[in-house]
Amino acid sequence: MLAFALRRALWAFPTLVGVSLVVFLLTTLLPAVESDAGASADDVAARLRVDDLRRARFLDLPAFLNTTPQDVEARVEECVVHAVADDADAPLCDKRFVQFGGSGLPYLIPGFPDLPPGPRGRIALALAPVARRMNVGEPRDFDDGASAALFWSRFWDDRSVDFTAPAVRREVDRLVRRGSDLREDDLRKVDTFALEQLVQIMRTTTDRDALVRLTRLASHITNHDAVVNANDGALRMRAVVSDWQSWWYVHELDYVALRGGGKITASIAQTRYAKWVLGAATGQLGLSPRDGEPVFDKLVSRAPVTLGMAFLALLLNLGVAVPLGVLSAWRQGRALDRATSLLLLAFYSLPTFLVAEILTTFGRAEEAPIFLPVAALSTVSLAATTQQQRASMIEALGQDYVRSALAKGARTWRAVVVHALRNALVPTVTLAGIQFPILVGAAFVVEEVFDIHGMGWETLRAIESRDAAWIVAVTLLCAFVTTSCLVASDVVYALLDPRAREQQLSVRRRST
Repeated sequence: MLAFALRRALWAFPTLVGVSLVVFLLTTLLPAVESDAGASADDVAARLRVDDLRRARFLDLPAFLNTTPQDVEARVEECVVHAVADDADAPLCDKRFVQFGGSGLPYLIPGFPDLPPGPRGRIALALAPVARRMNVGEPRDFDDGASAALFWSRFWDDRSVDFTAPAVRREVDRLVRRGSDLREDDLRKVDTFALEQLVQIMRTTTDRDALVRLTRLASHITNHDAVVNANDGALRMRAVVSDWQSWWYVHELDYVALRGGGKITASIAQTRYAKWVLGAATGQLGLSPRDGEPVFDKLVSRAPVTLGMAFLALLLNLGVAVPLGVLSAWRQGRALDRATSLLLLAFYSLPTFLVAEILTTFGRAEEAPIFLPVAALSTVSLAATTQQQRASMIEALGQDYVRSALAKGARTWRAVVVHALRNALVPTVTLAGIQFPILVGAAFVVEEVFDIHGMGWETLRAIESRDAAWIVAVTLLCAFVTTSCLVASDVVYALLDPRAREQQLSVRRRST
């Protein structure tokens, strides 16, 4: 049975991939950020702004295959070429050198002797804001290009040993264990070279004082305004850390060089589709533009409300529909059967929002017992489930094995429950696997009527504020839930009907 379940789950994987591709392609149809075509070549700030907007949505990456992934080393080399050529992109690259900061120095300063004096001086002067950020050097060191180049060469001779991963890791660990202004200042002197370790340790530590220092240092060297303050609560701390993780997910290769197998995997990982899927799978969904909360945290808190309500509605639906369908089939054509059919027709004709509105007269939001929204939601599929159970039960009661049991003297209730019901449940279980996703969708309406702050309520607010990240996350979650329900219904089907399981296994044996 386990092998059967695993095989059905593996068959569901291509479905999830297909759904993710469709959603990805649909998101590419969302209004794109303005292109740099409208920005003047001399307006460096506008070009940087447009470039950052495009990168936030990974529009600078190819869709599915990246044959030339760009890490910090490649970006620095590209900007050096523009600086030497002194072309239209040279002013933009001057700003990029400041953004790369300490992460770019290992690939920049050792190459100074190979550069002509003019470009070398230009690059050295462009790095003056980095020196101020590091709190190194004096103003006179940047009076001209020659003195600036000499300063950076001497700086590298003295401090290059600090620009190694083990050295930075030790300093960050010391800052977390025994934070001090002196240790924080030491890390400032390696600037953005420490970012990878800073962001990684943010993910694992819960110490408030450590997060205050870590986020303050990271904000100082990147100008990204996300800082934990000493009086912030746990929710605010999680929001800031989530913000940094999402920021790093976008900008990592501005500060990290690819080595070994990383260059190979980057050809797939550094693409729009891979970034989009991995970001959704790992919770790197950023902050909601509506309230500034992490999208992933909101999904974790809202989804159980909606999914739990849908699950309870499904249980209530089956708990009422199965016995009602059995009774209707047993009393086919009689008064009970006709009354049940009329009642179900009335339920089927009433829209969910109307049933929910009627039930709100008994309470709304916090005052309403959970039974009311669940009852409103269960009416979505009650009629269909009961009719399916009735039809399958009528068919089962007409089978030879049921008539044989009755002929042998079995009691009517035993023939109905023991012999007929098990086979009659198979179509109903299959239908339940389809109905659960429908109930999740209907819960969006019920949540709005009862003012329940679940996934549906949040989705309607996200649509109003054009929160694309939340909508994408909910779409993928619903696709996963739908696929899982179909797999689960197949497994239960096989448990109830061994013939289906044997047929699946025989097909597998023939194919092998």
